[in-house]
Amino acid sequence: MHKAKHYKNKKETDKEIKERILKLAESGDYGIFPPPMDAQVALNELCRFFLGDDWYTITMSNKQVNTEIVYEIESKYKKVNRKR
Repeated sequence: MHKAKHYKNKKETDKEIKERILKLAESGDYGIFPPPMDAQVALNELCRFFLGDDWYTITMSNKQVNTEIVYEIESKYKKVNRKR
């Protein structure tokens, strides 16, 4: 079985990251400001970035999945934050 690549395995340039993120945001001209992004889209992208494309859950409710995502990210990265 082939596992999806995690963000750490993908070599993206800053330009490629910006283009990918802008595709997730709302279209339109916002001048010097970044375009708005729906909160659920943003959380889903953070989940993909920090937990990987292969992360999944069996929870049915979006709000419950959001709780799991936040818990998993904070649990996984709590040591990183304590080093500061």
